[in-house]
Amino acid sequence: MNRSKKHYLLTTALLATACVVGERHHETITRTWPIGAIKQIDLHEVNGSIDVEGTTSDQISLVADVRARGVMPDPKKENHGYFETNVDGDTLDIGRRGDRHFHFRFFDRDNITVDYTLKVPKTCSLEVRTVNGRVETRGIEGETRVVTVNGTIDLENIGSQEVSAHTVNGRVRARFLNAFQGASLKTVNGSVDAMLPPNASFACDLSQVNGDFEASFPLTIHSHPGSRRVSGEVNGGKYDLHIVTVNGDIKLETSPQVPAAPAAPATVPPPPPPPAAPKT
Repeated sequence: MNRSKKHYLLTTALLATACVVGERHHETITRTWPIGAIKQIDLHEVNGSIDVEGTTSDQISLVADVRARGVMPDPKKENHGYFETNVDGDTLDIGRRGDRHFHFRFFDRDNITVDYTLKVPKTCSLEVRTVNGRVETRGIEGETRVVTVNGTIDLENIGSQEVSAHTVNGRVRARFLNAFQGASLKTVNGSVDAMLPPNASFACDLSQVNGDFEASFPLTIHSHPGSRRVSGEVNGGKYDLHIVTVNGDIKLETSPQVPAAPAAPATVPPPPPPPAAPKT
């Protein structure tokens, strides 16, 4: 076989491979698990958003929106091979871990993005880690730990357990509905907003480099000149609140109170009917 023919065949093979590698796939995967002994959700992802809602249901439901390029689905594997799910003791593990996916592939065109929507019993604890994507939780009572690199974090927590939320590029917002038992909220490039109940007892340690500070609590502030650091106690300072940002504002607010429903007006019983006229 002459060189020109070999070169032609090699070029054809490379082009065909490139087409396969760049092929796109989009599908939705749904899963459910009975709560059983599960007490914690451990979700690790690389690319994709994560939404978690606390419910009163006795099961866990998952909807995963998968967009892939250059990765063929494998019908023989669980979740078509895009991510893993496994119950280990009292923990449900979901997702992918980055060290298994950052390796060289042809033309470096492989790409998987998985957006997760989870509904879990509100008492479950959460550990969520991703690299590129936002994280949002609502109505969770259990201990919550969230880490991302490029993405915002929005947490709504009942406040009966400790909360940790760390990102690098993105805003951090945490709202504690009924109570507060400690939190660590950190970012590098972004603002931090914390909303606590008016009766929360906490000792705050707030640090920033570039940004404004605003608080609606009656803080006794002890500033540290030169370090842009503020500390103080509220309602006895029982639990720790750590907030750190480099480039962003810090806002410490009271959680909006839901107004009580107005009392129903008293009902007046109708007057008794008049006595019947006597018969003649």
